[in-house]
Formats: sequence, C-alpha cells, structure tokens
Amino acid sequence: MHLTAASPAPGGALVLRGGIRPLALVLSLLAWGAARTACANGTEFPWSPCQQCNLLVGVGATFHPFDATGGFVLPIMLDFADGRWELGAFRFATSQRFAEASLPFATLDAHPYWGFSGAHRWNVWNPDWGKVFLGFGAAYRSKTDYIEATHWNFAYQVGMRFNLGRRGELLEFSIRHWSNAWVKLPNRGQNFATLSFAF
Repeated sequence: MHLTAASPAPGGALVLRGGIRPLALVLSLLAWGAARTACANGTEFPWSPCQQCNLLVGVGATFHPFDATGGFVLPIMLDFADGRWELGAFRFATSQRFAEASLPFATLDAHPYWGFSGAHRWNVWNPDWGKVFLGFGAAYRSKTDYIEATHWNFAYQVGMRFNLGRRGELLEFSIRHWSNAWVKLPNRGQNFATLSFAF
C-alpha cells in the first residue's frame, strides 16, 4: 500500500487518490485489534480520561439525501456522563461533490476541512444490547463553502450504540447533520454518517 500524489479535481479541489481510505481502514482495524487484545488480557486502556468517559475512533462518509457525495470522514469523539455529552473532531479528508439542477455535476466541489462539535445527547431507548439516542449542539467548520456559508452551525444527530463486551467495548453508528438554520445562504447542510469503536 502506498500513497499516490494528489491531483486536481474538477472545480479546483485536490483529491488524494487511492491512499487515504485504505490507510484509515488499516489504522482503525489496528486500533480495534489492540483494544480487543488488551481487554482479553484484562488490561485497562489508559486512553479514557475518566471512568464514565468513552474515546471513540472510526470512519465516516458524507451524503446528500438519497445520494453519496464522495467525502471521507475521520472522526474522533469523547463522550462523558454516561454518553449524555459528546465532544468531537472530524477531518473531512476528501472533496465533496454535489449535483445541482442548474449546473454541471462537477462544478460544485467542497474542499477538505476540519470540523468540531459539542452536543448533549438524550437516550430515547435503552434495550439490553445498547441504546438509541438523539443529540443536539453546535459545530464549527474551518472553511465556508457552497455547503454552508457560516463557520458556526447547529449540530443534530441520531444514532445507535451496541454493547460488545464486558469491559465497555462499544460500537456506535450515528447520522449527523450540521446546518445554520437558514441564517445565511447557502445552507445545503453537511450530512455525514460515522461508524466508531469505543475503548
């Protein structure tokens, strides 16, 4: 596996071809394997800063309703107070492309950027296998573009958490939406889904 050089995409964005997705997948699998090995050996992981905290790492992808937009996301989150609060950092690592009825498909590119969020989460269902939750908070984007015209946005999420083991291993799937609530146009909204593992 090797990283190839970035090349220009239509609309001026640079896209790293062939390297970042397999690299992120390998890193995620290594982290998951290390966590499983440590837990099987009875080792406490030092990465969680408190007893009721969870450190989550994973992968994600962007989408627009009923259509993928090609963005690859690397999330890292910290939740605490039994999952009722969450802080997150998200690297949108590849360009996103949107179809626009009045314009050619390739003319709308969003460059990679960093995003950060903080949210309160409410558990709406607590079955034996985990929980279903809703979340609301605020998000900050390092760049503005045709997706969102503002750096600060509202952050919404809905997700499911699955209990995997006796020592607190968790798998979480979440769908997220960032929007400025039409305070300033354009406001297409940043939609993305994440799949994360908690140590």
